[in-house]
Amino acid sequence: KILSLFFCCVGWHIMTEPAAKRTKLWQVGDGLHPLVEAYTVGCDFSIDAEHMVPYDCQASTAHAEMLQSIGVLTEAELKQARQGLSEVTAAWDKGEFAVTRDQEDCHTAIEQYLTTKFGDVGKKIHTGRSRNDQSLTMLRLFMKAKLKETSDLATSVAGKFSALAKTHVDTQMPGYTHMQKAMPTKVGVWLESFAHALLDANKVIQGTSTMIDQNPLGSAAGFGINHLVLDRQKTTDLLGLGKTQENVMYCGFSRGYFEMAVLQALNLPMTIAARFATDMMMFTQQETSFFALPDHFVTGSSIMPQKKNYDLFEIMRANGKVYQGHQAQVTGIISGLGSGYHRDLQITKEALVNGVSLCHQTLALLDALVPELIVNKANLEAAMTKELFVTDEVYKRVAGGAAFREAYLQVKAEFFKK
Repeated sequence: KILSLFFCCVGWHIMTEPAAKRTKLWQVGDGLHPLVEAYTVGCDFSIDAEHMVPYDCQASTAHAEMLQSIGVLTEAELKQARQGLSEVTAAWDKGEFAVTRDQEDCHTAIEQYLTTKFGDVGKKIHTGRSRNDQSLTMLRLFMKAKLKETSDLATSVAGKFSALAKTHVDTQMPGYTHMQKAMPTKVGVWLESFAHALLDANKVIQGTSTMIDQNPLGSAAGFGINHLVLDRQKTTDLLGLGKTQENVMYCGFSRGYFEMAVLQALNLPMTIAARFATDMMMFTQQETSFFALPDHFVTGSSIMPQKKNYDLFEIMRANGKVYQGHQAQVTGIISGLGSGYHRDLQITKEALVNGVSLCHQTLALLDALVPELIVNKANLEAAMTKELFVTDEVYKRVAGGAAFREAYLQVKAEFFKK
């Protein structure tokens, strides 16, 4: 009886305590030790505040529509939910919606906003879902949107490489292997190689977008919901996702797994950018000066007045490695986990957001600079020295009937004898 009375009192206390005081959805009593709160929440609340609020509102609006269709919410409550979630999104757009550390995440901040303003609808909005599938859906929408943005940007950069290549189809350029002059090529061929690489990378990005285009909402904590029949297809349709992720345990399993796939896909354009950056550092140094950029792309020195530093490419090359660190972090975190939810997965959010943001910044910079690339034809022509044409001499002799190896050895001996 004493135990029953205890639970009755605690239950009454939780239900009657004002929402503003209960800062966590699961909270009982006075809350966490501040060191535990700071350590476990980390920067998750600020990531949500900066990036995730509109996606959570989008998912919650669809969830509310579904709850009304199965009789959990009234029409009036649905109208309140729509209004409240629209207000949150509008406030976020203006930079006026806050998520605090003691709330832990935007899910809590949004639910508390609805409860404070509308009462019952805020208390009902979480029916049929867990923060697990709520986070999954929010992140799914975020990843889908960012993959589309990155795909469009990669297509744009590829188009600008191709456009510049077409104006330099016949501009000769030394080709290099092992950082040494090798054979003649054309500026157009060099530029077009990056365009083709980005277009192929885009196929992987688009394929990854198709892979993650699944609705996990309604899977709850990875075990579904009993005693309540959710219309998961309705939320799939409302969210514009390709299909419902049917296996509820796979929904939970895909947290971190899909983030890893997204970062693997975006590693392709980041690698392409890093390799282009290495070429540009080589081809803009004074010893070559094959290419240049306008002054608004270069920096200077605090001591050497003559310096024009193409250090944006040094940062781009370094960021290729930084990006791989984000990818490795997610892969490392999820690799040792079991199939259920583990809070380790919370940490993958920061790496995902940082990786996606870094890829977008890098491609945006390429999109701006490629059209302004200056081709120094005179320097390129002067660099077309005789060693570049030695292999051509081999094949002239092969065309005349000589065996390749004999021609190769003859030409090599003649070249070094000179």
